Amino acid sequence: MAPPGYVDSTGAYFIDQLPAHPDWSRVPSVVLSVVAPGTFAALGIPLKGGRGFSDSDTSDRPFVAVVNEALVRKSFPNQSPLGRTIFCPFDSLEGMKIIGVVGDVRQRGPESEPMPECYMPYLQHFYNGATLSFVIRTATDPMLLAETVRRKARGLVPSVPVRFTTLDALTAQNVAQPRFRALLIGAFAAVALALSVIGVFGVMAYAVSQRTAEIGVRIALGATPGQILRLLFGRASAMIAIGLAVGFVVAGLTTRFLGSLLFAVKPTDPVTYVGVAALLAGTSFVALYVPASRATRVDPLVALRQE
Repeated sequence: MAPPGYVDSTGAYFIDQLPAHPDWSRVPSVVLSVVAPGTFAALGIPLKGGRGFSDSDTSDRPFVAVVNEALVRKSFPNQSPLGRTIFCPFDSLEGMKIIGVVGDVRQRGPESEPMPECYMPYLQHFYNGATLSFVIRTATDPMLLAETVRRKARGLVPSVPVRFTTLDALTAQNVAQPRFRALLIGAFAAVALALSVIGVFGVMAYAVSQRTAEIGVRIALGATPGQILRLLFGRASAMIAIGLAVGFVVAGLTTRFLGSLLFAVKPTDPVTYVGVAALLAGTSFVALYVPASRATRVDPLVALRQE
């Protein structure tokens, strides 16, 4: 089996029977992985049904296989695959009885949907020993075992080079590009949010300065600071609502072009829209509060002199 997140072998698969002359252009593809007993538990791949491999799955026993949920969705909709026969021309044309179903693994990265995958026991199939991967699960820091693993490997086969890594490191490699894009887009979003807050602050400060005389007259006639704040916030709320409505329309037209950059979020995800709207509205009201609070402390005499 290749390291998690990588694909060494792919091929075609057939259910129940192997056609004598298959139409290869219409045959579904599958990721082929040769694994040992305990691999699923070590990698944290959940067993959804049936059983995993055991040491009794040897070459002199009936061939067996474990498939993932993506293959079940594609070839066994609303059916149980357990007990059915799958043919994966890898090193043999012999059919394999499906004995288990495991959860999906995004072998080609988080942005790609899980592919149909067929797991085969290593005691029933040949595999490329030059790319053999050992999976070790530990409750402590995995790097503390690096030297022990290398020493054990050199003791068994001194001529074979050993490379030690962790699942976190492999995951970081697979998500390096999506993470960079996310950080880049996040940085631009932060700059845009900062500019919007500065813009709202500037506009409201200018609007308040233009209404200084009016505010002074209202205070002179007995308006309270709370009434002045409600007046300013009420009119500002209307402008913010219009801005958010326009933003929703523009976002709805542009998000379809960003769909390929999103992971686990739909372009029309309502939670995202509501969260962004709440964030922008909240920052806008915060930016509005400073000039509005200053307006409540305007001296009516000074305001009228300026007019």
